[in-house]
Amino acid sequence: MTMDEFETLNLIKYLEGIRGRHTELVTVYVPAGFNLDIIRGQLSEEKNTASNIKDRNNRKNVVDALEKISNELRLIRLTPVNGLIVFCGNVSEREGEPDIKIWDVEPPQKSDIRLYRCDQHFIIEPLKAMYRQGNAYGLIVLDNREATFGVLEGANITALKHIKSLVPGKFSKGGQSAQRFAREREGLIRDFYKEIANTAKSLFFEENLSGILVGGPGPAKENFLDSGYLVTDLKKRVKGIKSISYTDESGLKELVEKSKDVLANERAFIEKELVQKVMASIARNDNLSAYGEMAVRKEIAANNVELLLLSSGLEDTIKNEFYYAAKKGDVRVEFISKESSDGAQLYSLGGVAAILRRPSK
Repeated sequence: MTMDEFETLNLIKYLEGIRGRHTELVTVYVPAGFNLDIIRGQLSEEKNTASNIKDRNNRKNVVDALEKISNELRLIRLTPVNGLIVFCGNVSEREGEPDIKIWDVEPPQKSDIRLYRCDQHFIIEPLKAMYRQGNAYGLIVLDNREATFGVLEGANITALKHIKSLVPGKFSKGGQSAQRFAREREGLIRDFYKEIANTAKSLFFEENLSGILVGGPGPAKENFLDSGYLVTDLKKRVKGIKSISYTDESGLKELVEKSKDVLANERAFIEKELVQKVMASIARNDNLSAYGEMAVRKEIAANNVELLLLSSGLEDTIKNEFYYAAKKGDVRVEFISKESSDGAQLYSLGGVAAILRRPSK
C-alpha cells in the first residue's frame, strides 16, 4: 500500500492502540535490498512453529496472520527501495470472532532493520523513529563567555543546554601584568572551547542530524572550529557558520534565520514561505485565499482550492476531515507547525487556510 507521511502517521497512531489477547500481532521489518524469498521462507518456518501454540484461538490467529503476510509478499514480489514493514494480526474486539487485518508500509528512508516478532502489540517504535530523524540540525551559538545548544526539527527550535565560561574581559585589573593576564585568559578560552566541544559531542554525536549550524558574534565561532577540539565526525557535519548578535536562546532563532541558504529546502523555510503566501493574499484582499473552517470547506466543495494549509494544533478529527476532503480533489496539502511564529499566525486564523485556484465568489 502506498501511503504518504500523514496517512502513515495516522496508521501509527491506530496501530499503537491495538492490543492482542495473546501474542497474535505479527510485525515484520524487511531491510532495503533484502530478498523477499528469504523472508517468505522464514514465515513458512514460523507457521510450522506456530502450530505448537497451545491455545487454539491464538494458534489459528497467528497462523492466519502469517499466511496473510506470505500472500501479501507474493503480490509485492520485490522489496521497495527503502525496505518494507508489515503489520498483521487479529484486531477484533470479540473473542472467537477473529478479524485479521494487514498493513504494509515503505519506510520514509532506507532501513537496515530486519525483525520478526509475534507479540500482544505491534512493534512501532523503529518506524516512528524514522519520522523523527533525517531533517534535524544541531545548533551552536557561542562567544568566549557563553554558548547555547539547540536542535532544529522541522520548523521547531528546541534549546538543549546553556553553558558559561570563566573567561574574564579583555583588560586586566589591578597590578597583574598584561602578558600574564593574556596567557591566563587564553588558557581559559581553550578550556571553554573544550567544554563546548565535549557538550556538542554528548548532545549530537549519536544523533541522526542533517548537519550542524554554528553562529556567534566576532571570531570566537571560527576560533572554536579551528581549535581542533571538536571531534572530526561532528566537524564534518558543520554546514554553516553565521555571524549573529546573540548567544542565548534568541541566538538559536537568529542562527536559523541567517541560515536560509543552508536550509533552503528544510521544513522551517518551506512552512514560512507557505504561510506568508497566504498572509500576502489576505493583505492584498485579492480573494485568492480563504481561512477558517467554514470558508475553506466552502472552497473545497467548489473544487477551488490549490493549496491547503493545516495547523498541527488542530484536533485530529478536523485534520483528517480536511485532509481527505482535499485529497479527493487532488489538492496539495501542507501541515504547518504551531510552534513557529508563522505557524502561530496560521493557528490564529483558525488553523485552516487555502490558496485558491480562482477568485472566491
